[in-house]
Amino acid sequence: MGYTEENIGYQLNSCSEEAANFNVKGKISIREEVRKLFNTGQSLTVEEVSLILNKAEISVKPRLSELRKEGFLMDSGERKLGKWGTNITVWKAWKIKDD
Repeated sequence: MGYTEENIGYQLNSCSEEAANFNVKGKISIREEVRKLFNTGQSLTVEEVSLILNKAEISVKPRLSELRKEGFLMDSGERKLGKWGTNITVWKAWKIKDD
């Protein structure tokens, strides 16, 4: 996996890289919304974050991966049953930081 200068992840192909660099400001904004949400001390799944922020899961999931890579998020060890009937990871902030 590659990463842009803004630490936005993309798959190793030109279309994915172009998408990661498209509207970078909006993607960083979603990441900051996710960061603020976890700074409240909540432990949440991708599905829950998506619902709370009213953002598509396809936009939220990469932001969680980026924050995990940064060391901000970690797997809580808890699992919840997702909407598709599979167990999904519950994420939590590794260290809650003041903004």
